[in-house]
Amino acid sequence: MKFVKPKILWLPLLILAHGCVTFPERADLGGIRDFYLNEVGDPECAVASGDAIAGDPHRIFRIASLGKLFVELALRRMEAEGRIDLDSSVRSASKLDLPPDFDAVTLRDLLGNRSGLPREFLNPWNPLDWHTALMCGLVGSHIYGGFETIEDFRAELTSRRSRAFLRERVPQYSNVGFALLTLCVEDMTGLTIDEIIHDELVVPLNLDDTSCCPVGEARDRLTQPCAGKLPWLFRRGSVVPEHRLGPALRGIGSVFSSASDCAKVFKAYWRIVDSSLSGKRLADCSENDALGLLHVHELKDGRRILFRFGMIYGGGSFVAFDPQSRRFLVILRNVTSWPAAEDFEMSARFFALASQ
Repeated sequence: MKFVKPKILWLPLLILAHGCVTFPERADLGGIRDFYLNEVGDPECAVASGDAIAGDPHRIFRIASLGKLFVELALRRMEAEGRIDLDSSVRSASKLDLPPDFDAVTLRDLLGNRSGLPREFLNPWNPLDWHTALMCGLVGSHIYGGFETIEDFRAELTSRRSRAFLRERVPQYSNVGFALLTLCVEDMTGLTIDEIIHDELVVPLNLDDTSCCPVGEARDRLTQPCAGKLPWLFRRGSVVPEHRLGPALRGIGSVFSSASDCAKVFKAYWRIVDSSLSGKRLADCSENDALGLLHVHELKDGRRILFRFGMIYGGGSFVAFDPQSRRFLVILRNVTSWPAAEDFEMSARFFALASQ
């Protein structure tokens, strides 16, 4: 694979170009895909909702944190069948020989981002950690590069810094916590996350393109990882290094899938959405409130949706659920991209059209 040499000249041009797009008046699935390909400049994109798909339904994308929803659906199935207990303490479930601080944290806490563990192992007061985060954005280095092995992960997990987060128990989105959740479930069941995804989703939902490591013919259908809004020093659409997550971090974003499979998974995910809304009115929720792994957003027309973004080097993904129209929208892209206003703009236009 050929990598394009970073060009510092592109940085100001990318900044100036951001936001210079033309939104379609009506956003059906084809129009949304055309928008990302022609206006945003993505090399590849697929869009799905229900049984309808725009783009190659079996083209495989790195879906990043949308994979957490896949993992959650699999774990909920296992819990319903009595094969795992999400109310088990982390310390009792894990084989990592964790300190007593983890006795008070359950697997359900990890799943609901209530453990207090930080988003990443990055200290905002540590210049070395700032350097790590900055280099990830500039040149696409691997933010998790120091935690490829389970022992590396355990060492940081049991550090004084991580234990302080546990004591404070401030709810926050945590890749660290989700990685620990996956390791605990692997220890409880004796199965890898790859096997769990296969047994709980691929087989019962009849998925064709989903795995944690595409091989053989599926590898030929995998999109190339490309630069989007990140890394900043690579021209948009140029090929960037491909990063795979090690065994300690497989559960946080290692799932590969297609628009076809995402449509099947998120159709099944509605029962989790409905459960998270049980006894609540979405209209009473505040902007960015967390309902499970999804967050609340109010669109320009006043409609409130639940959404999740995913970003990894060479992949950007988005899903939104609209309880009002009972539709969902999935957008898969092969670029590195942080959450963007255009995803919500497309959602507003699509759900408005779906409600007519």
